[in-house]
Amino acid sequence: MTDAELFPLLDLDTLPEVQTAFAATDIPAAKAALATHIRQRRSPQWLFDHRDRPTPTKKAEDFPKALARERREFTFGFHGAPDFTTQFGESIDWAANPTKGEFKTHLWNECLNRHFHFDELSQAYWETGDERFVRALTRDWIDWVEHNPRPEDSGNSVQWPYGSYAWQTLTTAIRLEASWPNAMYRCLDSSEFTDDLIVAMMGSVCDQAGHLVQWPTRNNWLTEECMGLYTAGVLFPEFKEAAQWRRIAIARLYGQLTDEVYPDGAEIELAAGYGFWVLRNFISLMERARVNGLGHELPDDLVERLEKMFEYPLSVSTPDGRAPGLNDSSNADVTGLLCTGHELFPQREDFLFVASRGEEGTRPEQISTGLPWSGHYAMRTGWDADALYMLVDSGPYGSAHQHEDKLHFVLHAYGRQLILDPGNYSYDASRQRQYVLTTPGHNTVMVDGIGQHRRGNEATYCWPRPWEGEAPPDNDTLWVSTDEFDVLRGTYRDGYGRPLSPKTHGTRRPESDEYDVLHTATHTRRIIFLKPDYWVIADTMVPADGGEHSYDSLFHLDAEEASVDGDSGAVRTHTDGPNVAIRPLADAGLDVEIVKGREEPCQGWGNDPWRPVPTAIFSFSGKGTRWATYVVEPLARGESPGVSAMVRIESSAGPEALGIEVRHESGARDVILLKHQPSSETAGTATFGEWELDGEIGVVRLSAELGVESVCLAGADRLSRDGEAVG
Repeated sequence: MTDAELFPLLDLDTLPEVQTAFAATDIPAAKAALATHIRQRRSPQWLFDHRDRPTPTKKAEDFPKALARERREFTFGFHGAPDFTTQFGESIDWAANPTKGEFKTHLWNECLNRHFHFDELSQAYWETGDERFVRALTRDWIDWVEHNPRPEDSGNSVQWPYGSYAWQTLTTAIRLEASWPNAMYRCLDSSEFTDDLIVAMMGSVCDQAGHLVQWPTRNNWLTEECMGLYTAGVLFPEFKEAAQWRRIAIARLYGQLTDEVYPDGAEIELAAGYGFWVLRNFISLMERARVNGLGHELPDDLVERLEKMFEYPLSVSTPDGRAPGLNDSSNADVTGLLCTGHELFPQREDFLFVASRGEEGTRPEQISTGLPWSGHYAMRTGWDADALYMLVDSGPYGSAHQHEDKLHFVLHAYGRQLILDPGNYSYDASRQRQYVLTTPGHNTVMVDGIGQHRRGNEATYCWPRPWEGEAPPDNDTLWVSTDEFDVLRGTYRDGYGRPLSPKTHGTRRPESDEYDVLHTATHTRRIIFLKPDYWVIADTMVPADGGEHSYDSLFHLDAEEASVDGDSGAVRTHTDGPNVAIRPLADAGLDVEIVKGREEPCQGWGNDPWRPVPTAIFSFSGKGTRWATYVVEPLARGESPGVSAMVRIESSAGPEALGIEVRHESGARDVILLKHQPSSETAGTATFGEWELDGEIGVVRLSAELGVESVCLAGADRLSRDGEAVG
C-alpha cells in the first residue's frame, strides 16, 4: 500500500491536521501529522505504554539474543529438534529457511515472519534505552513491509516446507495480535522509531486486517486470526473500517463457542496446549475490550459461556496442576488459567483450589470425572498432591493436531508422572515426528506390528452435531465411578494403518504419509481402578478373520531405568522417588522386553526435554479372541509392590470371558470378572468358579479372611457367590 493509498482509508474527520495536509496533497506533511498523532494519543490502551518506560538499568550486553538480531543472526528450534541458524547480510531474505534433512520444517520461516525478534529488540530497548535496538527494529520492519505486499490468495498454500509464510493467516494474526503492538508501544518515544515506519506500519496493518477478513480458517487458527483482526480494530480506530474489523472478529469468535467447543468445555482439537491458547485469546479479547471501554460491543452472555471452558482443565488436571499432553501438546500448566477462571467466576472456589494447588478455595466435589464429549476420563483418589491419577483417552480423533492414540492413558502418583505421553515434536519430516504422531509413541496396543489409523477418516474427527446433552448419542464408552471403584470400557474399531512407503522420514511430513487401512481387529480396553491401590487393565483383541495375529501392548515409563522380573514378567521402574510396577497375567507365549532410546524404528522416547525412556512392550499372538491383562500399581518412595500374584479363574463362557484373582501380600484378594460384549451364543450368566455374573464387569474386594468388603458392577445387574447375591 502506498502512502497516497493509505490516507483515504483513514477517518480524516477525526484527524484534522492530517486531513488538511492531505487535502493540500502535501504527503510528507500528512505523514508527519499522522505520526505525531500516533505518538501523542492517550488512547487506545495497550498492555504498557512508552511513557511508562522505567529508567534503564541494564546494558546491551545483557541481551545477547537482541544483539544477534541486531546483526541479523536468527536461530530457531522446535520441540526437541535441532536448532538452525542463519546469518543474513545487508538485508533479510524473508523466504529463508535453513532447516534440512529429516528436520526440515516450515516453522523456521513462520517464526521469521511472525517477527518474534521484534519483541526481543523492543524489550532490550525498554530495559537499556539503547537506540541501536530500535534502529534495527525500524530497519527490519520497513524492509518487511516493502518486500511483502499483500497477496491475492490466502497465503496458506505454500509448498511445504520451503517458501515464504509471510502472509499465512496464522502468521499474519500473530503479528497484529502481539509482535507489532508490543514493539510499537515500547518504542514510540525513540527518535529511531521514524515517521516513515509509523506510516508504513499503518498501511500494512490495514492490508493485513483486510487479509484476515477475507480468509478465515478454523480451530486455533481462527481464534488467533480473530484476535489479530480485533486488536487491529482496537489499536487503530483511525481507520474507517476499524469498528467493522472488531464486529467481524467478535462474531467469528462467538461462533466458535458453538461450532468448536464441546459441551464439556474441550476445544475440538483435543490438544490441551492449543485449546488453552484458544481460551486465553477469549480472555485477551475481554481484557482489551475492557481497558478500551469497548465491553458493550461483546455479547452479553460471553463470560457465562466461557465457564465450561475453564471446567475442562479443572476436570483433567493432574495432582501437580497440569493437563496431560494428548495430541500435539505437552503437559500444560492449568493453574494460571484457573486463577483467571476464579477471577471471572468468583463463586467457583474449586477453580481457586486447583489454581493454588490446594492452598486456597474449596476442594472440587467430584473426584473422578468422565467427559464423554472429549472422551477424556480422569480417575483419582483425591485432589491432594500425592493423589493417584490416571487419564484415559477414549474419544474422537480431534479436528486437528491428532495422534493415533485411542485408549491411551497416562499415570501420575505420589507427586510425579509415572507413565507418560510422548508429547509434541517439531512439525518436521523426522522419525521423531512420526513417532509422536503414531501408535508406537503411546500406551495402547499395536496389531501385527502396525498402529491405529484414523487420519483421513473425517467421521472419526469430531462427534456429529448437534452437540447437546451430557453425552453424544453414539458414545459407546462405559463409565462408572463410585467411592471405591472407577470403571471404564472403550473400543477402537477404526482400523490399523500399514504404511505404503515405510521409510519416508526426511522426504515429507509424516501427516502426509499414505497408508493401507486394514480392519484387522477390534480392540476393547477395560480399566478398573480399585481405589486407592492400583489399576487393572484388560485388553480384548477380536480379529476380523480366523488367522493368527500378533499384538504389542506399550507402556512408556517416565524413569531412567526399568527391569523385568524373569519369573512373573513384571516390569518396574527404579528411581529414588515414586515408581510403578506392571504385572501381566501369566499366559503361554507372552513375551516382554524393555526398549529405550531406539532410533530405528523409533521407540522409547519422551519429550520436554526429548530423552530416552524405558518402554515396556508386552507381546502375544494367537487366533480368535485374545485377552491381555495387567495390574498397574503405583509405588510410593521406598515401597514394594503389594500385589503378589494374579491368577486366572476359568469361565464357562470360554474366550468370551475372563476372570482373574489378584492376590496381595496382606492376604486380601480382589476378584475381577469380565465378559466381552456377548453374542447371542454367549448371552446370559457366565460362571467363574464360585462366582456368577450376568453382565459385562463385576469386581469384588475380599478381606484376608475372604469376606466381601466392596462390590462394583458395570454393565451388569447381578453378581453372586455360590448362588448368593453379593451385588
